Amino acid sequence: MKDFDVILAGGGLVGAAAAVGLARAGYQVAVIEAAARRANHQPSYDDRTLVVNAASLNILSGLGLLPAGLARMPVREIRITRAGGFGSLCLKSEQYQREFFGAVIVARELGNVVLDALKACPGVTELCPATLETFTVESDHVRVRLGDGTLIRSRLLIGSDGTHSMVRQSAGIESDHHDYGQSAMIFNVRPGNAPAGVAWERFTPRGPLALLPQPEGRLGVVWIDRNEAIDESMSWSDDQLIARLEARFGPSLGGFSQPGRRARYPLLRQRTPRPVAERIAVIGNAANSVHPVSAQGFNLGLRDAASLIETLAGRSDPGDPEALDAYARSRYPDQEATVRYTDTLARAFTNPSLLARFGAGLGLAAHAALPGLSRRLVRSAMGFRDPVTRLARGGS
Repeated sequence: MKDFDVILAGGGLVGAAAAVGLARAGYQVAVIEAAARRANHQPSYDDRTLVVNAASLNILSGLGLLPAGLARMPVREIRITRAGGFGSLCLKSEQYQREFFGAVIVARELGNVVLDALKACPGVTELCPATLETFTVESDHVRVRLGDGTLIRSRLLIGSDGTHSMVRQSAGIESDHHDYGQSAMIFNVRPGNAPAGVAWERFTPRGPLALLPQPEGRLGVVWIDRNEAIDESMSWSDDQLIARLEARFGPSLGGFSQPGRRARYPLLRQRTPRPVAERIAVIGNAANSVHPVSAQGFNLGLRDAASLIETLAGRSDPGDPEALDAYARSRYPDQEATVRYTDTLARAFTNPSLLARFGAGLGLAAHAALPGLSRRLVRSAMGFRDPVTRLARGGS
């Protein structure tokens, strides 16, 4: 039976980043991943556009996962509007003494970088394709059985295995779930004209619509609607899609053309108040899944990884109960606030109540009129909600 310091179940973007960081901290790490190890086949490494905030860019850079050649589009301005109501907000990074709020990166491109880093990291052993069949927690280790019967063990098992985490469920870690009854349709288009470095989010009664800058003058579109409406939208012709997009967003970008391939994802909220158990921790979507409004999901998971890396660094036993308790306590404020904030936004702007939607419009207007409110919003959206890890601040 082979021994490791840490076993990670799930080698998506967050899990792989955690593996690299823990290996750099001196641990021997095994990564169990079911998908074939090329980014074209990994579900986490698809055509989605990731809005990577400033703190997350710092984390990726500190882990050596942000090479100069990685294509990324800086976001220097965010324009937020409401369809059919008052209230709008325009945020410019220069107003907050920042060069940019973050950057848009295609998940597949970042995935290729992460895969190369895993292969080059001497402290990481990839078990792929492989599945975690069962695990047993004992006093000083976790014994793991893989799908092919292989036995391995470690001092700590980390679940980075997604919203329906087998690790979380098998460990008895409690979580709260809510199905929004919505899905996100993802594709990209070419606008008639669009200023560089600008991201748009438009709130509609059916759900938010985000347009994100991509390389070569294209825009990534995140179109959110009820499940049955997305079912219909996926079957539209390209001409129908463009016509509906122009009707929903408006004429300000001079129309759209050349839509790319469409994909869809169901939207859920999941909250895990205490993401640890004896010799177990869960991170990323395995712990908390959020509505994509304001693009916080990947960033929240990456902050989990950074916090766990820093909490465990230098410890002889990475599964030490005091260390895991410290991790859970340090992450609680950020996780709780981020889940609540995204859930409130998702509900407020799609609530059929006129009073609720009026309140949402007032909220946007207040953020626009009161610099203090906007400053707190921007700091949190950029990933700098306390406590901020050394990696998030730009240390390594």
